[in-house]
Amino acid sequence: MCKRKTVKCNTQHIIDYLEDTLSADERRSFEALLDNSPELQQELKDIRFIRESFAELSFHRRIDSTKNWTELSKKIAIDKYKRKLRYFIRNAAAILVIPLIITTAVLYRAVINGENIPAGQIEITSANGLVTKMTLPDGTEVWLNSGSKLSYPQYFTGDTRSVSLSGEAYFKVEADQANRFEVLTSDGTTVNAYGTEFNVCAYEDDPTVEATLISGNIEVGIPSVKHEKPGLINIPVGQQVLYDKDNGEYEIANVNLAVKTSWKDGKMIFRRANMTEITRRLARHFNVDMCLDGGELYNYEYSATFTTETLEEILYLLEKSAPIQCEILYPERSEDYTYTRKTVLISMKK
Repeated sequence: MCKRKTVKCNTQHIIDYLEDTLSADERRSFEALLDNSPELQQELKDIRFIRESFAELSFHRRIDSTKNWTELSKKIAIDKYKRKLRYFIRNAAAILVIPLIITTAVLYRAVINGENIPAGQIEITSANGLVTKMTLPDGTEVWLNSGSKLSYPQYFTGDTRSVSLSGEAYFKVEADQANRFEVLTSDGTTVNAYGTEFNVCAYEDDPTVEATLISGNIEVGIPSVKHEKPGLINIPVGQQVLYDKDNGEYEIANVNLAVKTSWKDGKMIFRRANMTEITRRLARHFNVDMCLDGGELYNYEYSATFTTETLEEILYLLEKSAPIQCEILYPERSEDYTYTRKTVLISMKK
């Protein structure tokens, strides 16, 4: 108990007060003495400080510094790759195409828990009906057409800047005479450049591969040429290499550059295009299936430029230009709750 005459208390009594183990009467007596004794107040403050300091020291001793440093390092690594992801997304801007929609390409995966942080290839896919623009690690600008896929490393190393393409892409290559830029397609065709602009069309389901030179110089490597050994082909500006994957033959021809590259600016330009080419391009841009019913349809050719027109508007214009009729079959829900694809049937007018 506390002694009122000397204004002192037993240390254990003070500890019991701090731990709230005194009875109600003992607590009231202690607090009454505490109110009238600055000496007791100071002793209480000292003992409280010692207890708090000891508790903090015990807490720090229980900390596993090695484990905490490992966790902190992992968080720092994750934050680093999140910043890179945000920078990448800012450079992967989607472009307006037919129909006018905006998309983000995204398709760079980072493991959230910090394990297996990607350090190899980045793969970008442009959804059907959309065009995606991106900037590669060396500064090269790429426009990726509808339904196309581009794979490239996080960092270019060695003397070759190599990327893989499935689909169609327009390349504006950053000039670097010491390090060749190389595009590889799924069939084995290669396009080499050091600093130029060119277009490559290499969809896996197309029978041909096209490489069109807009400016500068490129070398096209064909995997197999009928009656010839594979080699590199140089083409002049404004011309195109057209390689037939089925028979192994190729040809070089003058082309209308606006027709071949306008897709990257959200346009569709046709110049004396047959119905097969038209339906193929419309199907990709609008993400629909298109069916031609009747051999006579293949004889019609069209010249037109489309920018903001909808699929329905384009089909209406086609019907006005030739004796054809177009029927749109809209998606329907199946019994398994999946939906059919939107389909356009084109046939001769009866």
